[in-house]
Amino acid sequence: DTAIEAAHAGGKIIRDGWGQTHTVTLKGVINPVTEIDRASEAAILKILRAATPTFGILSEESEEVRGTEDARWVIDPLDATVNYSHHFPYFAISIGLERAGRAVLGVVYDPMLDQLFVAERGNGAWLNEQPIHVSATATLQESIVATGFPYDVWETGHNLPELARVTRRAQTVRVNGCAALDMAYVACGRLDAYFDIGLAAWDVAAAQLLIEEAGGVVMYYGGDPAVIESRTMVASNLLIHAQLSSLIF
Repeated sequence: DTAIEAAHAGGKIIRDGWGQTHTVTLKGVINPVTEIDRASEAAILKILRAATPTFGILSEESEEVRGTEDARWVIDPLDATVNYSHHFPYFAISIGLERAGRAVLGVVYDPMLDQLFVAERGNGAWLNEQPIHVSATATLQESIVATGFPYDVWETGHNLPELARVTRRAQTVRVNGCAALDMAYVACGRLDAYFDIGLAAWDVAAAQLLIEEAGGVVMYYGGDPAVIESRTMVASNLLIHAQLSSLIF
C-alpha cells in the first residue's frame, strides 16, 4: 500500500507537468533529467521514508542511503525522461523493494493511462487489480519484441548488431524508450520479450519481479556479474527465450 501510494503521488506530479516546457539538465550526452524527475522523486521518498524509516534507498536522482535493516527501496521516479521531455506519452514510475538482496515487491505505474502494475513474490502479478500472465506466443517469428539502447550507444554501438539480428527473425521489434514499462508489457502479454544492455538497478527492480510472477523469465548474460549495467538482459514469456537468446549471445 505504501509503494502504491508513493507511485500515485509521483504520478500526479508527472501528469500535472505534462505538456509544459521543462528545465532539462544533461547527466550525459543523451541522458537528461528534468525538474519533474526530481519533484516526483521527492514526493515518493517522503512517503517511503515516513512509512519505512529503517529501509535503505537507491533512487536514480539521489545518493544511495543505507538502512539499518536488510531492506532497500529501488526507485526510478520517471523512467523515460527523454520521452517525457519530448511530450511522447510512454514513461513510468518504478518502485521495487528488496529484502536480503532479493526482490519481494514491484510497482510500475503509467500515470498517463493510470495503469498500475503490482507484483509480490509468491502472490502473482496484477494490472489494476486484475491478474496478468505472459503471452503464449510459441515462436520468435510470431513475436513482438522490444529493446532499448544504452546511453553510450553513440560511442560503442552496443545493441545495434543484436537489433539487426532480431529484426530479421521476429515479427516486429519496437524501441519505446522505457525499460520498466516495456517489461511490464511483457508481464501482461502485450509484448512477448524485451532485451537491452546498460540498464541500471532502478530500471529493472520492480519489472523483473512482475515478469517472474506472471510466468516469464529474466536472465542476464556477459559482463561483470556484480555490475548490472555491464550485462545484457533478456526477458521473455519463456517459450521463445532460447530462440531469442541465441541471436543475442
